[in-house]
Parts: sequence; C-alpha cells; structure tokens
Amino acid sequence: MSKALRHQKIVELVRAGGIANQEQLRDRLREHGHEVNQSTLSRDLRELGLVKGARGYLLPTVDAAAPPAPTRRLPTAIAAFLQSAIPAQNLVVLKTAPGHAGALAVALDREPVTGILASLAGDDTILVITPDPATAAAVAAALLAMARTPKETPR
Repeated sequence: MSKALRHQKIVELVRAGGIANQEQLRDRLREHGHEVNQSTLSRDLRELGLVKGARGYLLPTVDAAAPPAPTRRLPTAIAAFLQSAIPAQNLVVLKTAPGHAGALAVALDREPVTGILASLAGDDTILVITPDPATAAAVAAALLAMARTPKETPR
C-alpha cells in the first residue's frame, strides 16, 4: 500500500476517535491492510502533524476557508500541553504533563518562535535555548501568553 493511502487511512481512523496510542493505531491499520512498523508510524504521525492529547491522537485544527497555515498548530499544541515556562539565564524550562513534551517540541520545531535557537525534549520537560537572558524572558512570556489566549469559536 502506498504512503498516501496509509496517511489517508490514519487521518480517517484518528477522525473516528478512540486511538489512544501508536500500538492501537498500528492494530487498526493492520485491520485495514496496512502493515507498518513503529518507526514508520512515528514518521507518519509527524508528517501529518498529529499530536497526542489526553484522549488520544488529534488532528491539527485548520479553518476550512483558509489555506493550511503552520502557525495554527503551535498555539493549539501550546494550549493543550504547556503547563509552565520558566526562564533561567539564557534558557527556558517548559513543563508539560508526562508524555507530552515531545508533541510540544515537534510543534516548536515546525513553527520556530523568534529567539529560540534550539530545544531538547524529555518526557515532561523541554529545555529551550535562547541567545541571552532577555530573550529567554521574552520567549517564556510569549509562550505563556499563547497558552492563555482564548480559542476562537467557529462561526
């Protein structure tokens, strides 16, 4: 089966809901004739921009009237996963719930924030590197503001 068909099936399965982890998704794909290993599935999830929320995998939210814009995923990921952002010298320590740092780090990598030179993610912590303490404070404030921004309601 082609990658495009596999991606289409992944999106379909995630839209249907109830996919709590990669193993469940692999099993469901197998039921539909798509044999994939864990590394291929992880790559597919990254390429599709899927993030793992508290209730399983989520599709990035995109306004149907607008062309897909990468700037829509980062605020969603920050609102869903960021618990705190603490500047320390030229670093910012971001905390998430266990298991969610990777998803937030991927969103930060895909949609770079001004001032972030690099980041390193663990299970529930992301270390963000900035050029200086002032930038670290500004990045922490910007991410926290993004986390507190109310979501737009569809019209």
